[in-house]
Amino acid sequence: MSRPGTASRSAEGGTASASEPPGGSRRASAGGDGRATRFAGASSLMRRLARSLMLGLALLWLIGVVGSGFVLQQLIDGKSDDELHETGLILLSFLARTPDLAVTASVLAEAQERAANAPHHDRFAYQLRGARGDLLLSSNNAPDRPFAAPLAPGFVDADGWRVITLPDTANRRFLQLADPLPERREALVKALLWLTAPLAILLGFAAFMVMRASRSLMGQVRRTASAVAERDPQALGMLPLSGVVTEMRPAIEATNQLLGRVSSALETERSFTYNAAHELRTPIAAALAQVQLLATMCEGPPALKVEVGRLVDSLSRLSRLAERLLALARAEGTEPLRRDRVDLGRVARFTADEFRRDPRLGPREIVVDATPVAILGDLDTVGLALRNLVENALVHGAGGQRIRIFAGSIDGAPALVVVDDGPGATPADIPQLTQRFKRGGGAAGDGAGLGLAIVDMLARRLEARLELRSPPVGEASGFEARLCWPVTGH
Repeated sequence: MSRPGTASRSAEGGTASASEPPGGSRRASAGGDGRATRFAGASSLMRRLARSLMLGLALLWLIGVVGSGFVLQQLIDGKSDDELHETGLILLSFLARTPDLAVTASVLAEAQERAANAPHHDRFAYQLRGARGDLLLSSNNAPDRPFAAPLAPGFVDADGWRVITLPDTANRRFLQLADPLPERREALVKALLWLTAPLAILLGFAAFMVMRASRSLMGQVRRTASAVAERDPQALGMLPLSGVVTEMRPAIEATNQLLGRVSSALETERSFTYNAAHELRTPIAAALAQVQLLATMCEGPPALKVEVGRLVDSLSRLSRLAERLLALARAEGTEPLRRDRVDLGRVARFTADEFRRDPRLGPREIVVDATPVAILGDLDTVGLALRNLVENALVHGAGGQRIRIFAGSIDGAPALVVVDDGPGATPADIPQLTQRFKRGGGAAGDGAGLGLAIVDMLARRLEARLELRSPPVGEASGFEARLCWPVTGH
């Protein structure tokens, strides 16, 4: 049994309040909830993978946009220069054959009126300049002063204009035809927008596919982790390899090898415990019977009677320890439990009748408050769990007046509750009470530190939870142990 007189006995997960059986309240399950541990500095593999892929795609997209912009600029400038040069040659041919500037101006004015409704970027500005650079003729959309371009054949960028200069050698004049540079940049921006919009859509689709692929991979990891978490520590089995992606298969196979070694080690430990306890039980019982007979026949000095009495007590404790080891081996067993209808009220009454004849009860009394409530489970396992709880109260509740056993429903869920009014346990000792061979700092009695550990393992096999509290709600001292089944366990 695992409870001290002034310490030890509570759930590993702490305490929590609930509705009241006799002197009780609900607390966290002793077995814990199996939440995953977050390692310091750990980050999500899926986030890191998605972030790396997205950054790589975005960088490639950016490089593609910059490269496309450079190529488009070269194409737009080349095409525009070709158009500007072709238009300049046509206009120069007309000017060379029309020496009279008045006639030339009249003809060009009519042409400009017809082109007034043309798109803005299809209209060029021109200036006709003399050999000294003086302005002879210009279009309506040309600046008032001459272009800041030398009177030399070729292209020049000047004051926001792309200017081509063509010589009229016959009349010793120069034609300068200009195209606004901002219009070229506007055309470049529009072309980039039309180019990058589909690329942005493709980038978004790529991001979706990356996230989907990473989620699929992480889903495989989560399913594997879930399969490992659902394994019963007392009945480890191999993880299935069907449907496992190739990258995860080595990890699953390594995990199966580890589970196999752990399962073999656990089975060896359980077999040793069971066989050792079973082999010891018969000689211990025989020795105890002989010592008890010797005690009844002893007529020697009082000191001898005391020593014989101590020997009887020691053998009795050793016998109970062997029984606990057998119960521990059974609790750790891998065989499936029966699924019969078990009346918790009947189990409580039979267990109370069994312990009323125990000499360790002394002047205390056992009180039973049982109402009909049934679960699906194994009758022997439920009885073994309740007997350990009652013996825990019997051994470590010394100094109290009674032990109360409650069987019924709490918040609609079946429950078995054992409460004693002994010294109880301290909060600091409570978390270790369900560990094997662990007792609180102020432990009293002849317990071996196995009782609550056995109940905790039996509770998991019964699909129940063990809840511990000290003191019970509304009490100054005492200890409460509760086995709770889910509502679906009716």
